[in-house]
Amino acid sequence: MQHSKFLELEHEDTLENVERIQNAISTEQKYIDRTAHDWACWDDTYKFIKDRNLEYIYKNIQDQTLAGIKINVMIFVNESGDVVYAKSIDVNTSKRTKLPEELLSLVEDGTLLTRTENETISGFVLLNESPMFIACHPILTSNSKRPVRGTLIFGKYFDEALLASFEDATCYSLTMYRTYEELPADVRSQIKNFSDFPDRPIIIPENEERITGFFELEDISGKPAFIIKADFPRTLYLNGERILNNMYFFLLLTGLMTGMGIKFALDRLFVSRIIQIDDFVTRVRSDKDFSRKLHLKDNDELFRLSKEINEMLDEINLAEQELKAQEREKKVLLDSLNELVIFINPQHKIIWANKAALEYMKTDLQKAVGMSLKDISGTSSPLSDSLELEQIFVEGKKKSVEFTSVDGRVWLVQAIPVTEDNGKIIGILETCRDITENKATETLLKEKQIAEAANRTKSEFLANMSHELRTPLNSIIGFADLLYEQVYGELNEKQLKSVGNIYKSGKHLLNLINSILDLSKVEAGKMELYYKQFELANKINTIKSLVSPIADKKNIQIEIDIDSGLSTICADEARFAQVMYNLVDNAIKFSFENGRVKIGARRKGDMVEITVSDTGIGVKPEDQNKLFKPFSQVDPFLSKKYEGTGLGLSLVKQIVKLHGGYVWFRSKPREGSTFAFAIPIEGKRDSSENTD
Repeated sequence: MQHSKFLELEHEDTLENVERIQNAISTEQKYIDRTAHDWACWDDTYKFIKDRNLEYIYKNIQDQTLAGIKINVMIFVNESGDVVYAKSIDVNTSKRTKLPEELLSLVEDGTLLTRTENETISGFVLLNESPMFIACHPILTSNSKRPVRGTLIFGKYFDEALLASFEDATCYSLTMYRTYEELPADVRSQIKNFSDFPDRPIIIPENEERITGFFELEDISGKPAFIIKADFPRTLYLNGERILNNMYFFLLLTGLMTGMGIKFALDRLFVSRIIQIDDFVTRVRSDKDFSRKLHLKDNDELFRLSKEINEMLDEINLAEQELKAQEREKKVLLDSLNELVIFINPQHKIIWANKAALEYMKTDLQKAVGMSLKDISGTSSPLSDSLELEQIFVEGKKKSVEFTSVDGRVWLVQAIPVTEDNGKIIGILETCRDITENKATETLLKEKQIAEAANRTKSEFLANMSHELRTPLNSIIGFADLLYEQVYGELNEKQLKSVGNIYKSGKHLLNLINSILDLSKVEAGKMELYYKQFELANKINTIKSLVSPIADKKNIQIEIDIDSGLSTICADEARFAQVMYNLVDNAIKFSFENGRVKIGARRKGDMVEITVSDTGIGVKPEDQNKLFKPFSQVDPFLSKKYEGTGLGLSLVKQIVKLHGGYVWFRSKPREGSTFAFAIPIEGKRDSSENTD
């Protein structure tokens, strides 16, 4: 980007230099044109065309006179187109020279003749010797009251001597090429470009040290006459390259030093200790020795992680011991269950059954052992072979089904494979539980759980996304602020405006995210209030100071009216300020210009009631039920005109309710609105007393 900037600056600088040369040539042309005009409007010249007196020539048209005014050719032509007098000299030697035949031809065919008092000809003509500046003016009296008596033609050669004078004046190397001559390759390649943009100079970098500018000069007929090539040193570009190279080296050196420092710090503080933790976990997993302990130094996150690992190993070791004890007690515990429990061998024979199962089968354990499942009350029994036990023996996976018996009872039947230490399946533990009564309420419970899970997922998603978005957004706002303050370098007006827009949009988005996070906390029941005593008047005046710049833009007056008996209240000061700011900001936002916003506070029993009134657009009756709903605004058109998220009033309502208070409002379209809330003066009261 910086490299392209240097190239743009170089291009602009070269254009300015080319314009200086064009201005020098234009100044020369204006001088010849002005001189011709002075002679053509001279009464003696007007008389000379008529009487051709020699005295005019002796006094005014000496060779030294033309050399003094630096004019090579002077031609007097009468109204009939005949040459009355002509002279050509060398301005450097003051000697006469031959008048160019091509110039006389242009006089004869009328190209250089003027016929009205306002007609002039100024520009270049191409001659064999060299191009020539030409200025042609009608011959008039000084008061221009008489008719045109002819044309006065002044000419000056645009030769190498004049080109050298331009080089001395501009301090640049100049070269002139005729368009009809054999042009160099670099110039010839640019002729096509002049046909598309005749008034635009062409800038071409020739090499690392020189840059060239080309511009075209036209003759008096508007056709290309010749091309001027100007060479300039690339000082600006070379200085920019040098600056960029130094910058590259500095950034590379800084990056290397920073990387080495970070690597050293990470190796010393984290990597070596993480490797130690990894080696310890690998040894514990391979040895299955949960009595080992991990020892790390320093009181930091890794040290606390090592303590957690040690505590986890202790819990695993204890759980393993308890599990072994539970295995020994399992048979006794199963016999005390109300569920039907039987143990089946791979041949589908009963090995053991608990008391409930034996009562269901109406037999005792001795008779049940060795009995096949197919012999138990046919296929209408939950203990029958309805679970495809053969497949469970093959796959070794737990399986459960619901079984409805002939009498309409619903059973939950489960089959759990039991294995030895070597993994061989030695039987299946089958349990049957009567779920007839629970089944009726299961559908309602599932629907309730689905709704609660969806609501909880929504709140968690909003909270998590808000946390994840705030971190990069704070970085964006911070860096935008640094750019706006021009810490890293100067910015132009357009760039400052763009950076300012980034900062304002980031702040708006951050406020939206904070509002979403607050609303999610309230819905999840995680918002906590921190009560303290504070001065009510001071806090309301602070809110007024915060919103005054916004109100001043619309010339809105903010008035405060607080009962003299109200001094301090007990509430969450930050949340109270948030509620007040939202209400006052809304009042200003929806007020007309030159309006008024009034903030009032009065005692109402053991509560304080705060009102915020405005003289704004009001709310239609059909839209009033939307006011306190999240992400809702009363009118899609207003949501475009007035910036907002639809969360402010919803948060106001939730925060006030957390304080044990209530909110209310009244509004009429085009007459304004009043929003109010009341909270306990001495802290939160019983939420059951809230009125919405």
